[in-house]
Amino acid sequence: MDIDLSSIGIVAGVGFVAAVGVVLVYTLGLRLLGTGQPVDAGGERTEYRDETPRSGHTPPAAIVGAVVCFAFCVAAVLYGIWLTIPQFH
Repeated sequence: MDIDLSSIGIVAGVGFVAAVGVVLVYTLGLRLLGTGQPVDAGGERTEYRDETPRSGHTPPAAIVGAVVCFAFCVAAVLYGIWLTIPQFH
């Protein structure tokens, strides 16, 4: 019985890179949702300690970017499920 260890290493490496890539894109989506700095009544920027989780305004471009990132993650997960389950082929 011959086991091709280089092929196992390639599959493990590609799987690791793909998993890290999906996590990084998901993290980028979360970061985009967290953009925006609240403005107080005087027009000055508030301090970080004064912020609440719901304070601030997220720019529309950041929301679009976050949706794209999350859509990519969902597509990657669904593609992985499609590759894993042979009845889908």
